[in-house]
Amino acid sequence: MKNPKNPASPPVKSIPKVSTGIAGLDDILEGGLPKGRTTLAGGGPGSGKTILGLEFVYRGALAGEPGVFISFEESAAAVRQNARALGWGLAALEQAGKLVLLNPRLPTEVTVSGDFSLKGLLAILHGQVRALRAKRIVIDAVDVLTRIYDDPKRERNELYALQHWLIDHQLTAILTAKLGEDAEPSGRHGYLDFMTDCVLRLDQRVAGQLTTRRLRVIKY
Repeated sequence: MKNPKNPASPPVKSIPKVSTGIAGLDDILEGGLPKGRTTLAGGGPGSGKTILGLEFVYRGALAGEPGVFISFEESAAAVRQNARALGWGLAALEQAGKLVLLNPRLPTEVTVSGDFSLKGLLAILHGQVRALRAKRIVIDAVDVLTRIYDDPKRERNELYALQHWLIDHQLTAILTAKLGEDAEPSGRHGYLDFMTDCVLRLDQRVAGQLTTRRLRVIKY
């Protein structure tokens, strides 16, 4: 289809998208998340970041798209238990080779020395992604990784290396990160908004004794 505003321009072609499988969210995103690209879901506590990411890989696994869920704060057992409370059976999908839960531990001595590199983690992820033929990946609480670097430049370099790795492996990814009460990125971590292709901002607020959760598309 030619662009009606400029017939001489190349045909309009929409960005390939991946359905999240989450009721209502695909409508807001007009089809889903950008395929093979990275989405940042940021917000405060209780805003729904982890649940959004977990449901993304869960629905994908049910639909035949294997996925990897990485949590730096919760154990795999805790993630399974939380999912069961929502009626999601993760264990069966794990046994079927459609889903992997990972809980990497950051060694204290490495964190203190600042000598941590993502190469080891990426090697593990490469093996899991290849074994599952994974299409989706969620890295929950990616801000935990940013805390271990005293050098902001090193921090950015490592996160950009992660971003390039995700693109090279053609993974549709969600990174979650904690934000302050104003739901805006801090100056130090503001580059995450520029690094990723899609930015979702989640928040929870109370007005008139009513709690409301909101989701806003900052960038697509």
